[in-house]
Amino acid sequence: MFRIRFLVVTIDAPAVTRALRRLGALLAAFALLATACSSGGGHTSSTSTKTSAPPALGKPNPLGAKWDWTRLDAFKPYLASLSGGATFYDFAWCDVEPTEGKRDWSAVDSVANDARALGFQLYLKIRTGACWATVDSSGDTGRRRRARKDVSSMPVDMAKYEAFVSDTVKHFSPLGVHEYAIENEVNAPLHWAGTSAEYVTLVTAAGRAIHDADAGARVVDGGLGSTVYGDAIARRLLDQGKDSDAVSAYQRYYARRFAVRAQQLPEASDPSELRNVLSSGQAVRNLEYFDATMRLAQDKVVDDFQVHFYERYDNVAALVDLLHASLPSALPIQAWEVGEFWPDAPSDEATHANELQKAVNALLDGGVQRVIWLPLAYNPSGRNANELRFGLVDPDGHVRQSGTVFAQIAAAHARA
Repeated sequence: MFRIRFLVVTIDAPAVTRALRRLGALLAAFALLATACSSGGGHTSSTSTKTSAPPALGKPNPLGAKWDWTRLDAFKPYLASLSGGATFYDFAWCDVEPTEGKRDWSAVDSVANDARALGFQLYLKIRTGACWATVDSSGDTGRRRRARKDVSSMPVDMAKYEAFVSDTVKHFSPLGVHEYAIENEVNAPLHWAGTSAEYVTLVTAAGRAIHDADAGARVVDGGLGSTVYGDAIARRLLDQGKDSDAVSAYQRYYARRFAVRAQQLPEASDPSELRNVLSSGQAVRNLEYFDATMRLAQDKVVDDFQVHFYERYDNVAALVDLLHASLPSALPIQAWEVGEFWPDAPSDEATHANELQKAVNALLDGGVQRVIWLPLAYNPSGRNANELRFGLVDPDGHVRQSGTVFAQIAAAHARA
């Protein structure tokens, strides 16, 4: 952007830098897509899968991805284009130490070593799970259990928990791991069986153990579910007396959720209905855990704030505005989970690539320092028969247009 003052031209450097990066990424993406089209494109052979992947970067960049490690071989060609980025892996204390005193780190060690070999910075998410070490040893909150993962609850012995966390950090610090999140989406009963006060106690204890074991380590909250923020945005606008804006923001944020989550996320057509929604059901828990997590940030218990976001790109501005208004100004914001939740979405790849580009760029422009896309690839053998969260590559590793755009954004922001 140029401002003319007495015939002297001044340049808004950050804006020009972003514009040049965007232009470079766009031109590179067009060139890459043209190459793919001239070579036939489409879902063809394993050879075309490998040649369609963008070239390796190897330079630090603010993006990343989350993938199924059992399918790593199919994803390696594409992951080379994101080398220098980050990924995360979550595990439970109860998985590593199912019997007291007998620990098996092999699964997490394998991930840590493979992440380093791929050129990815690894973040670890430590959950308690359910076993001898936790208050609730069944992992059952009375509802459907999550596939392969038990519901976490408070440790029976906090001293043993802190010792485990400390040992975890000492074990993985030599492997280059220096960022640890505590639990995952605790606003959901299917993830966390404790209270919000117990969650604060847990993160505080874990943070103390992490810093004692590695003075340079970073402590991160568990990351609230994406659906928390629509409630928080609407509440803030109501508190500011912007009733109509609150209703519009709420409707826009959950536009793709109402059809499949109406029981937990009911629609609200006027301020009165919205206030009723926010004072009942899941919204109460969402706001309770939002407030608890903000206190962790304000009390400097955590070093970085973690965001999960799967909604339409046109909600990013309201989200980052909420976060900047609620968090300490110097606290780094990282989006460990960013994706595209869209039931009955069109199959057109260009539509998804366009949405991704707008969402990721808006997050980066809004001051988010890390954007990790989830999932890297849809798992057709997973719990959902249809693809509800759209990947960057196909299950066989073939690069989608979204993947091409994502890699070019990484390249545009790569640091020498």
